[in-house]
This record gives sequence, C-alpha cells and structure tokens, in this order.
Amino acid sequence: MKKKVTIIGAGTIGLHCAWFLLQKGYEVEVIEAQAENDESGCSYGNCGFIVPSHFIPLASPEMLKSGMKMLFDRKSPVYLPLGKNIKQIPWFLKFMASANKTQVGKVIPTLYQLNDESRKLYEMLSKESDNQTEYEHKGLLMASTTAEGFHEEAEIAKIANSLGIATQKLDQLGLKELEPDVNFSLKGAILYKSDGHINPTSHLRWLKEQLKNKGVDFHYNSPVVKIMLLKGKVQEVITQKGRHKADEFVLAAGAYSCQIAAKAGISLPVISGKGYSIDFAKSELQLKTPIILTEAKVALTPLQNNIRLGSGMEFNGAVGEVRLNRVQAILDRTHQAIPSFKKQTASELKIWEGLRPVTPDGVPFIGRTKQATNLLVAAGHAMMGASLGPITGKIISELAANEETGYDLNILHPNRF
Repeated sequence: MKKKVTIIGAGTIGLHCAWFLLQKGYEVEVIEAQAENDESGCSYGNCGFIVPSHFIPLASPEMLKSGMKMLFDRKSPVYLPLGKNIKQIPWFLKFMASANKTQVGKVIPTLYQLNDESRKLYEMLSKESDNQTEYEHKGLLMASTTAEGFHEEAEIAKIANSLGIATQKLDQLGLKELEPDVNFSLKGAILYKSDGHINPTSHLRWLKEQLKNKGVDFHYNSPVVKIMLLKGKVQEVITQKGRHKADEFVLAAGAYSCQIAAKAGISLPVISGKGYSIDFAKSELQLKTPIILTEAKVALTPLQNNIRLGSGMEFNGAVGEVRLNRVQAILDRTHQAIPSFKKQTASELKIWEGLRPVTPDGVPFIGRTKQATNLLVAAGHAMMGASLGPITGKIISELAANEETGYDLNILHPNRF
C-alpha cells in the first residue's frame, strides 16, 4: 500500500513538493485555503526569477546598513510600519543577530547550491512541458545608478566567480550592445549568465494540470483549523471542510505557515514581507534581459507577452492596503534609471500585492520538525520562492523517503531558532 502525504498549501512550494513526491511513488493530496481559480498569491505575482546569483541571504550586513536608512521612509522600497511590528521585536532581533559576515559566509554555499540545482530542475520541467512554463535562460543584470553601487556589485561578482558563476562586467557601452533598444541612465551592471526566468502563472498552471492528471487530490476552500498530535506525530489535519489523515504532512503555506504551525504547538518565525508588481505591455519597454536596479530595489522581467515590474518589502504589510506614494516612488526611480520606461501614474495602474514569507536569517525552513516527526516544513523562501520551488520539492521528497539530500540540513532546519 502506498504511503500517503498531505501537503498544506498549493503555491509554488506545495505544488513542487507534490510533483517530486509523486516521482517517489507516494499518494499525494493538497489542502488549499483559497479557491481553485485564485491566482492572487505570491506564487503568481512574482517576477519569476531563477537566481543562482542570489547566494547572499536577505539578512546581511549590507541589507542591515541600507535597510535601516530606508525603514522609516514612507517612499522607500523597504518599509517597517511600527504599529504592526511591535509584537515582532523578537523576530527582528534574530534578524539583526543573523546579519553578520560569519553567518552570511556560512550559508552562501548552500544558497548557491540550492538555486543552481533548482535552475537545472527548471530546465528539466521546461522540456517535459514543451516549454509551457515559458522558461528562458537569458541571465540577469544587477544594475547600478551610482559608482558606489557598481563597485559593491563588482565585489559581489568576485564572490560569485569563486563559486563558479560566470559574470560579465558591463559599462554603459556594454549595456548598449546588450540592450540596443533601451536607454539606461546607469553607471554599469554585472551580467549573471547563470540565471533564468519563468512566467510564474504559466508554469504553475501547467504544473497543477499535470498533478491533477497524475491523480493528486486537491481540496480547495479548506483553511486549516486544527492539527491533532499524538506521541510526537501529526495524526490528522482538520480543515473547515473535513479531516485528513496521512503518513507524512508537509507545511508549505507561505506567509501563513507561522499561524498553521502554531496549531501544532510549533514556533516557526516566519513573517510576511509585502511586495508589489505591475504588468506593462511589451511596447512600454523593449527590454530583453531581466534586470534588478540595485539601489532602487526594482526588478523587471521581460515575459513573453508583457514586462513585469516588481519591488517593495513592507514588513507585516497587509493585502488590501496599496500605498500609492510608495508605488509611485518605485515607478519614478525606475524611470530615472531607465528613461526608456516612460513616467507612470500609480493611481492609474493595476497593482498586484502579495505577502512573501521571510525568516530571520533569510534562509528557508526545509526539514522535519522535532515536535512532530512526520511533519515536514517547506516555508520561508522570501523573494526566492519561485527560484527554489523545484529543489525544495525534491528535498522534501527525499526526506519523506529517508534518503540523503546532499545539503546541509542544519542550515535549513525549521527548529534552528
């Protein structure tokens, strides 16, 4: 008889867990709080980056230095609403403790390894889907508007090179050769040839359809209300619509993982970091290569049918509270760095907003919990959920089968704080 796995969460992490668990021969079901046709979450609204280049965690000395300057500026890309974060002071103290060179150096190899392997898995999934995932391997530009910013990116590129990542330093002339139809106002950029991107919506629609065809049961409109434990194991998960028993359970509910884990008596320090994205017609910007404007904290992805702009990190922000002054500042900074991107008025645009799950050290939680030995956690991927989806699913499937993963699981352990 097949072992059964119940996955909580039908976002990019949960769906990739389902895919790789199926490959191991498990019976799989997925519980999802939202409706079947709901594509409003972070798994759909992100910029689709697959980033071996992102080996430095969010909790870093550089982020601490620049972030502190931005936190209380109502127009900056990073924002900390004080009233909403008083209860999160322990989380921020952990974040500050993690943002040191020793800790960053410890996690860099693992983050690179995860992202690099995940990119290879995307290539495999792209072939299997006949590229319905819209995967492209065009690299990523880390672009700077200041000489200081360009110098900092060049230093990071040296670390990348030591990891085996191919980079190319581009001055204004080099940028023009790469992107002849775009007018930049930049000091330069580092091209990471390692990186790729997908259309998140196209990829997940294909993946979900494949899972359905392969026999995965989906239970929508089913928020978790209770988790029953007995002798250090999850016995069943109770939702608003029914009870679910399984041999193994996977918690992959993104920014809501903390609240769900608490129902099992588990403290999982994950808070939400709200971000925004806006889709523009391809005619608005003739960009071919994905780009991140490092000082402005803005990402732009040339998808097949549109250009997606993404930015923002509002700690414990809430969906339904679009801060137009903040979005307007994002648009203005983009125009300043890329004059080809014409001036836009935020109030006239359709703005997506979503909650990204953030851990105190910027490293996801992937592993078994000590409190419940048959509960696997796959959460806290922050801005790298799309990038790390496949490798997270593969690791979870290997852990479920009690196999070696090849990764330092202490760095990823859900009980590390």
